[in-house]
Amino acid sequence: MSEAWIQRSYALHELKRTEEAYDLLLPAAKLLPKMWVIRYNLACYACVMGKLKIAMERLKQAIDLAGEDEDIRLQALGDPDLKKIWTLIPAI
Repeated sequence: MSEAWIQRSYALHELKRTEEAYDLLLPAAKLLPKMWVIRYNLACYACVMGKLKIAMERLKQAIDLAGEDEDIRLQALGDPDLKKIWTLIPAI
């Protein structure tokens, strides 16, 4: 179920419809509260839109949800969608 939410929003983001991608993925965060990748993608979309505070909050949520199983910080530091907050990521 989560794949459909994620793929739809990713496709919209690639079509430069990032605000729509964010808005349509947001309900999935409530429906699937343990899916870190949803928060991560929301962080990416918020960052691209210039909503840096929201991007940081969403990225922190993704990191917390993933725990030690995934190195989200390292992934984020290589993600061009998060470039505007790269310098802030180590502090999370």
